[in-house]
Amino acid sequence: MLAVVKEGPGPGFALREVPVPQPPPGWVRVRVRAVGICGTDIPIFEGIRKVPYPLIPGHEFAGEIDALGEGVQAWHVGERVAVGLVIGCGTCAACRRGEENLCPHITEIGIHINGAFAEYVLAPEKTLHRLPDHLSFADGASVDPVASSYRGIRRLNLQPQDDVAIFGLGPIGLYALQAVRAHGVRRVIAITPRRGLRAEIALRTGADAVIESAQAQDLVSAVREANHGAMPSVVIEATGKPEVFHDVFRVAAPGARVLLLGIFHEHAQFDPAQIIRKELRVEGSFCYTWDDFEASLDLIARDLVRTAPVITHTLPLAHMAEALRLIHQREAVKVILEP
Repeated sequence: MLAVVKEGPGPGFALREVPVPQPPPGWVRVRVRAVGICGTDIPIFEGIRKVPYPLIPGHEFAGEIDALGEGVQAWHVGERVAVGLVIGCGTCAACRRGEENLCPHITEIGIHINGAFAEYVLAPEKTLHRLPDHLSFADGASVDPVASSYRGIRRLNLQPQDDVAIFGLGPIGLYALQAVRAHGVRRVIAITPRRGLRAEIALRTGADAVIESAQAQDLVSAVREANHGAMPSVVIEATGKPEVFHDVFRVAAPGARVLLLGIFHEHAQFDPAQIIRKELRVEGSFCYTWDDFEASLDLIARDLVRTAPVITHTLPLAHMAEALRLIHQREAVKVILEP
């Protein structure tokens, strides 16, 4: 089968023909029909994030069950599935309370073991979710980034009177925007360095206003004006950029909830005085659980979160280099590859 392989440290990848894997007991083999490129994949390709070598990355995917490992009885060959990347040990305290994303022995498909930038991928049956017939494989491959934002949003206990500011309009930020809209909040303000395709998508998917932070002389004043004179009661960070922290805390109203969704690959520094003096409630959110994934799949199935506006490019798997170029040059928001 054709696969995109990260063969060693340093930037780069290779397109290789590798053997088709065989599913062990309790696992299935999935024929990959769609796989998204995640922001987490980029530092893997660039050699910034350490992973075991050789590795086939790719963890946002959907497809059809192609083969069953011994003991798999609840699934059948040919079933359409979306697959979560989180594999918990199943016995630790976190796994026992349904928070396998916090498992100290967590294994992630496409990060710790071979993933879906390939024609076939293996997954344990406990990570599978049935993909409704009316959803596309691209929809199924998009559940992962939706769930990565929705886990934190579910825990915010959003109220109709909440005003929400979102920093970052990549896929996580754009899906977070739609998810908070689905909760019926009063107003959503998107903050991005400069206008462009991402700002247009934000306005199409529910943002009341988009603020260009690079052009704003006073970001706090710009947010207050866009929010009818008030500061947001909820601020969501979805950039993963350390330099954003200062502004995230500045625009938050006293007593606001601040949700950190971005994955940081650089050391971040910030002044805790704003958190203390404003009594901000800062919360992190990492990945998702099986239940978060299922709830996110339901949001897409009910058309409360739309993937089509966020997916800007669909390419063959063999065109990975072109896909990465589009992402690096910010010509694409979400790229879906089809093996």
